Amino acid sequence: MGNMDGWDVALLVVSGYVAVVTLVRLMARRRNQMMEEFRRELKKEKRRKQAEEMSRKFRREPAA
Repeated sequence: MGNMDGWDVALLVVSGYVAVVTLVRLMARRRNQMMEEFRRELKKEKRRKQAEEMSRKFRREPAA
């Protein structure tokens, strides 16, 4: 790095900044995707448990 002039350093700094910003955006997008997937799985599990509870409740009640 001893023979780099001002333009080389500026280009290195700008490219480093772009790389870091891009990585942060990709990571944030992936985090949001994972959170949405997790929320969908929780909703699906909650609906499954409610349906299971309802079917169990109906089985216990005597038929009229």
